[in-house]
Amino acid sequence: MIRAIFFDVDGTLLSHITRRIPHDTEQILMRLKEHGIKIFMSTGRHPAELLKLPVNNIKFDGYITLNGQLCLDDMGHIVFGTPFNKEITDKLVAFFECKKHPLALIEAERIYINFIDDTVCRAQESVSTPVPEIASYENGLIYQATTFLKRQEEPLLEAYLPQGCKFARWSDVGVDIISAEGGKAKGIEYFCHLYGIRQDEVMAFGDAENDMDMLKFAQIGVAMGNAHDCVKEIADYVTSDVDQGGIKNAIEHFQIVP
Repeated sequence: MIRAIFFDVDGTLLSHITRRIPHDTEQILMRLKEHGIKIFMSTGRHPAELLKLPVNNIKFDGYITLNGQLCLDDMGHIVFGTPFNKEITDKLVAFFECKKHPLALIEAERIYINFIDDTVCRAQESVSTPVPEIASYENGLIYQATTFLKRQEEPLLEAYLPQGCKFARWSDVGVDIISAEGGKAKGIEYFCHLYGIRQDEVMAFGDAENDMDMLKFAQIGVAMGNAHDCVKEIADYVTSDVDQGGIKNAIEHFQIVP
């Protein structure tokens, strides 16, 4: 029996065609809550970004943000966080300050970037989000970094970063840098422990590469019809697109609620 479902935001809950949660998705989320099934957002976004998106009509039971690096309860209070250690922080700050590539540093309270170019603008526009402010590092705890480069350019950054980091790509030119031990599945583990939910009672929906670890973790991992091919390959089920009732169709396919 499924007791908890985790939803990616961009391209899963949120359509970037209509720039809102489809009505049929909102309806099925309410039905899940009515039947006692806990629902969670699970995103690479910062909590402050979620407040600016049209995703707040429904109250979720918790929020996995920054790809599992920062988790919030149903009231938006931080309940779990894993910032980078000093070695990784120092490396990221040095890379940030040399300005060879656009790099955004993400703290619990703010997001800022070293410089902005056309790649940054295109990536942010693709997820309906303004570009971060240009600012300097001021010795805060860093939970995640985001760089903007094509897949074939990744080795340039991989060679520079210390052990203990990994990439969580969310678009062709946007990639998050998180702890090697982190990921959305770590956030799911936290909430499962908190609520006494077993792994075989978890379902998850996603569309991008940074969703793959949580789809593998879940008893039922669902890829949206608009998901990347690599995500569809590891999913237990591929549903229709976000704008074609994808979440509702999968919930009904697995008979999660009567």
